[in-house]
Amino acid sequence: MFNDRDFDTIMSEMMSNFGTDVRTDEGSLAYNACAKIAEKLEEVYGDIDELYANILPDTQDDWHLIEYARGKGIIYKYATAPVVKGVFEQEIEIGERFTCNDYTYSVSKKLSNYAYEMICETEGVAANTTFGSLSPVDYVDDYQGGEITEIITPGTDDEDIEKFRQKVLDSYTNIAFAGNRAAYRAFVNSLDGVGGSKPFRREADSDFIKVYVISSGYAAPSDELINKIQTEVDPEQNHGEGLGLAPIDHSVQIIPVEEVTIKVQTNITYDTGYSADNTKTLIEDAISEYLHGLCEIWESKEKENIIVRISQIESRILQINGIVDIADTMINGETKNATITYTAIPVFGGVDIV
Repeated sequence: MFNDRDFDTIMSEMMSNFGTDVRTDEGSLAYNACAKIAEKLEEVYGDIDELYANILPDTQDDWHLIEYARGKGIIYKYATAPVVKGVFEQEIEIGERFTCNDYTYSVSKKLSNYAYEMICETEGVAANTTFGSLSPVDYVDDYQGGEITEIITPGTDDEDIEKFRQKVLDSYTNIAFAGNRAAYRAFVNSLDGVGGSKPFRREADSDFIKVYVISSGYAAPSDELINKIQTEVDPEQNHGEGLGLAPIDHSVQIIPVEEVTIKVQTNITYDTGYSADNTKTLIEDAISEYLHGLCEIWESKEKENIIVRISQIESRILQINGIVDIADTMINGETKNATITYTAIPVFGGVDIV
């Protein structure tokens, strides 16, 4: 707004107000008297520019946007650490620390006999795929072994700031109040480990408002995460009592998104020097990335089914170096696109190359 209000411009305007009989060149009395004022005015205009830019969320910088949104009840999601299930061959003390691959975990809670909740000491999504044997950081008497068997709550990276900005802008048209759909979605999505949700009204043959949930890793949530969300929204032992987010007389059921396995079979022609041996991993990654992208937009589809398209799979495979042609692609044994219901997501189940 005031980008042109720099020192030289301000000085030029100030000097032009003096008569021709007054010296205004650099070093003159008039110039020196005005220079300090011009410097301060340049700073003031800069501050006004910053203030103006941070009035509304579409132009606010990150810090002002996050604080502005907090005043509207929209909370920015900072990076969180994965919470996992560790199963041991013996009793373990709360607070004990263990390593698995390159990550360290601390025991936070006992879940059942020899099974414990463990929190990764590294935030973000990087550790979400870590499974396997656990080794104690400090000496554990007669340690008999343990392993990570399940991701309870996936770790998350800092929320994408531009997606968060859009969420704030959308709040002006999708107003959350009084247990409407926007209210359920806003609250459930604010919980750690949640990547999206779809609330649906009570059907004629049901006593429950159903809220389908996808994890922050864009997969089916763990039972522990579903139970946590259920307790926050409408505790099972007090359905409809209004002891959670849900208004009184709203009985709510939290349901994990269903995972539908997608298995691909295809016929590939290779360039000289290439074969399935040196391209299969790239093919698997390409298909998996495509399916993951469909999971990421699951929430935005509302009641629209997800279509897993053969053409999309083939086009991604053809972009891999060494592959010159592809034919006879099938999904789950059929030569047609796969339709996934709006309460489910596709998960990669492997590829057979013939």
